[in-house]
Amino acid sequence: MPPGFRPGFSARLLILVGLLFAEKLFLNGFVDFDRAQAADDFGAVLRVSQHWGFRFLVALAAALALFAHVRGGEGLRQAAASLRAAPVRAGWMLIHFALLPILALLSFLLYRHTPTNLSIAAVTLLWMATGIFAAAAVLLALAPWALWRKAARSLGFIWWYAVAAALTGTAAMQATQMLWAPTAALTFRMVSAVLVPLLPDLTVDPAARVLGTPRFAVEIADVCSGLEGVGLILAFCCAWLVYFRREYIFPRALLLIPAGVAAIFGLNVLRIAVLVLLGDLGFRDVAIYGFHSQAGWIAFIAVACGLVLISRRSAWLNRSASPANAAPAMENPTAAYLMPLLAVLAAGALSRAASSDFEYLYPLRLLAAGWMLARYRRKLTALDWRCSWRGPVLGAAVFLMWMAAAHFMLPGAAMPGKLAAMAAVSRGIWIVCRVLGAVLMVPIVEELAYRGYLMRRLRSSDFESVSFKSVSWVGLAAASIVFGAAHGALWLPGAAAGLAYGLIVVRRGRLGEAVAAHATTNALIAATVLAGDQWQLW
Repeated sequence: MPPGFRPGFSARLLILVGLLFAEKLFLNGFVDFDRAQAADDFGAVLRVSQHWGFRFLVALAAALALFAHVRGGEGLRQAAASLRAAPVRAGWMLIHFALLPILALLSFLLYRHTPTNLSIAAVTLLWMATGIFAAAAVLLALAPWALWRKAARSLGFIWWYAVAAALTGTAAMQATQMLWAPTAALTFRMVSAVLVPLLPDLTVDPAARVLGTPRFAVEIADVCSGLEGVGLILAFCCAWLVYFRREYIFPRALLLIPAGVAAIFGLNVLRIAVLVLLGDLGFRDVAIYGFHSQAGWIAFIAVACGLVLISRRSAWLNRSASPANAAPAMENPTAAYLMPLLAVLAAGALSRAASSDFEYLYPLRLLAAGWMLARYRRKLTALDWRCSWRGPVLGAAVFLMWMAAAHFMLPGAAMPGKLAAMAAVSRGIWIVCRVLGAVLMVPIVEELAYRGYLMRRLRSSDFESVSFKSVSWVGLAAASIVFGAAHGALWLPGAAAGLAYGLIVVRRGRLGEAVAAHATTNALIAATVLAGDQWQLW
């Protein structure tokens, strides 16, 4: 950490959240969750308290951030300015990291070697004391205590609203658990009503909630009730309306919430009905592996995009909607940066939904990317695609880091059996498409979205006016974290790779450097997959 390092208020909060999230995942590895689940007496009370306490703290942090963003006044801005003037103190940060091994040891001991209530209580008290001290150390590292106290006081009544929202949200989580069974029963009745006219030999077992034919059957368990989709669409609608609150007309715009809930619930019923139909028609593997895992996400994306398009074009809901007789608006500059990636993701969801446990239709992604890149070619040619030797060198370094992380985080895997069973020509075409996708398609569409758009958009709504060299490190870090989250189990090396690609763009001022680095990394990974039979990397 450089001496005198003075990130802004948002950057410090981002560091704090990212650090605590990573450490929570780290400490989870030392907890014996099986023994925790079987604990009784004080251990059971502790388990439940930890479970709901953590949910409350997360809900409180989210509510504070949301309300402060919406209602934060001059006091919060002054506190943020004062925090910017304070350097990050490395000494306190070292103390924080020194306490992590103690927390890990106490987490390990908590349910494994605590045979009595007294011993559990003793370890718990030590853990809480160490955790509070560690949290205080990281706060003191990021700013003096007086400045944090000033920022907290500037929130004023927002604290009460945030606590009320967190308590309500945490209680709602508990309440929704009681809704799983009745909602699943309602879903069962609606699906059966859809299928009875279509399948004369349909068998219906309300007690077990099983629908099927002599060829295929589905049990509508509690998790199939559609409540997960309802929760996602509720979160999306609320976040969307808050972020664009100045554009929408309230209270009319609140109608988007029940409309979204009804739409996602109806699509969940349709999803299960189609699942039964696919299995009955003989496409058992497609129904079980592809469609079952992807249809829910496709439904969520369809509802979210539908709500956005309809609401933004409705003058009854949106102040910025153009009248029907108005001249067509100019093309949105954001589309050229995001649509290639969105098209690839949509094509991937569709191809996986139509596949079994192996994605035969991967070439659809190439077609989708090519179509969008061709559509916006005039806009994209204005970008600086040049690169120097630095891009490939950085890409090679990221490849080495990626391989080291994958060695510890991914189990080995050979070529998928269904790919190996394909005819030589078909297998060769699929592999060529996969390599082209990794080396050409993915670097371009991802760098356009994460570095070309997101990294600059966090600096200004007019992101194209922001030069790459003037990107704030908040934008650089946020884009890297989002990039890492898109890489699933390898989210941490993914975030590190995103940071490396972003740094070279900021330093050199051109997107071509990141594309070259990204392409080099992916080309070396592809070579490792094919030459070393390391298919877990794909």
